[in-house]
Amino acid sequence: MAEYRLLQEEDFKQASDLADKVFRKAGHVSMGIAFPQVFSPALNQSYGAFADGKLVSFIGLVPSLIHIDGAEIQAYSIGAVCTDPAYRRQGLGNTLLQMIFEHVNKSGASVLFISGDLPIYLKQGCTFYGKMNQYTIRPGDLEAEDTYSIRELSPYDWFQMRKLSHNRTIRYEQSIYELALLNDAAGFASIFKMNHKVLVAEKGRELKAFLAFGMPYQKQEVIDSRVVEWGGDPLAVRSLLGAAFTYELNSLVVNVPAFEKELSDQLEFLPKTELQYPGTIKVMNLDLLLSQLGPYFENKLTISDVDENHKELKVNGNSVIIGNQELEELILKGTKEVGMPLQDVFPIPFPFPQGLNYV
Repeated sequence: MAEYRLLQEEDFKQASDLADKVFRKAGHVSMGIAFPQVFSPALNQSYGAFADGKLVSFIGLVPSLIHIDGAEIQAYSIGAVCTDPAYRRQGLGNTLLQMIFEHVNKSGASVLFISGDLPIYLKQGCTFYGKMNQYTIRPGDLEAEDTYSIRELSPYDWFQMRKLSHNRTIRYEQSIYELALLNDAAGFASIFKMNHKVLVAEKGRELKAFLAFGMPYQKQEVIDSRVVEWGGDPLAVRSLLGAAFTYELNSLVVNVPAFEKELSDQLEFLPKTELQYPGTIKVMNLDLLLSQLGPYFENKLTISDVDENHKELKVNGNSVIIGNQELEELILKGTKEVGMPLQDVFPIPFPFPQGLNYV
């Protein structure tokens, strides 16, 4: 019979080895290196199933704070979910997932982000969310503006990097150390056997923007790269996107959340594909999420309880009563018609999940 529990310090080597066995191939960096928060004894959040003392199933769990226009959302993300092939189809992952839900609820988090969209998650109430514009940039599509001096990130830039990160109204909370740690780990880029290259746009000795994108571990004839994270002035970001091609890229994919209208405006002449965010989300506690979103709703909308299953939404003297499930759909997808002008409020603009904080 399997034993299910939080991992202890001595278990994390087994966890990274199992994740490498399931997800990594020759030439990949170990998951333990690429995702330090997932395999962190200090955080002590991840869960495993053990058979005869051997870790055979694992779910990585990472807490985070998300800032949305003044609101602070307490969230968790799961990733590196894996089961040893010899122990699959025994319900181990599902049992661990229930333990994850209990942990999240006890911790005061209101939402859970999942890097995948497998049936095991959808059956548990996880759903798709977010809207983005995907651009595939080619050499010559963009030129760097002469306004900025563009160079690689230096060891003297971290205070200004943190400022650019912090000034984004929709973002994961990132300390200087977290920025440096996650940039070095290059979690999402490592899936494609890439490290990060970080460029900055400078004007008058002040950083105006930064751009992190993937570069292969080893030299390749054709480099199809992806942007991982950016911040700062949209015009400067556009210049950095153009400057990235000095590294002999064949293409550069950038996924711009729909709420980042200023950057989309800078790229409006390029072809784009409108997509949902990758991954899924589960609202763990609707009332708690609404409470944490309070500063975001201020001067836009008021929401009050009608009964345990319904809420009343009020905007400019108009009101409507909707069910909790309908409200969740509004929050995550903005697609529910309620007869009120709420397009500037919903969907809630969650950060893009495949950035530095990808799990």
